[in-house]
Amino acid sequence: MTRQEIEALLPFLANDTLQGDERAAVEAAVSGDPALAAELEALKAIREVMQAEATEDTGYSPGEVGLAQLMRGVEAETQAMAPVEAPVVRPVIWQFAAAVLLALVVGQSVYFGNRLNDSGAGYQLAGAAAFEITLVETATEGAIRAMLLAAGVEIAAGPSALGLYELRLLEGVTLEEARAVLEASDLIESLSLPEE
Repeated sequence: MTRQEIEALLPFLANDTLQGDERAAVEAAVSGDPALAAELEALKAIREVMQAEATEDTGYSPGEVGLAQLMRGVEAETQAMAPVEAPVVRPVIWQFAAAVLLALVVGQSVYFGNRLNDSGAGYQLAGAAAFEITLVETATEGAIRAMLLAAGVEIAAGPSALGLYELRLLEGVTLEEARAVLEASDLIESLSLPEE
């Protein structure tokens, strides 16, 4: 290393941040040259004075002050980059229209619900399950299909985790007709009406 390179590395040695081969080369040069040794001691003294002043003034070391400044800068940059969300503005007329529409739907539901309860006793909603069944383990696909056709039902859902199938009546088949065929079948392990 040249003397100029060694002098340039002296502050790093004084701060104890010089490592490896460079540190060994600078230390060897300092031990053999009293002028370099004196310059190194002066740099160490300056470093100690600066650290003492910084600690007295702020109560923090220079490293802590630098870190705090860096974190403030990062936080400011993050806030500057954050997208600003524009407030959502909804016209009052749409809110009013939605309230009126909701009131109409609720009113119709109540009106038609009462009319169905008065005049529709005994009727079952289309598509609702009429029965819940479980099948024996030995039931084959062909035998199950023949039984469903004979009873006038179709599978609406299933099997569930418990092996339950929901059956729906086909058009023109009554609940009693379907129940008679299903109860007589040896493929069905359990038969029940669905819970309402």
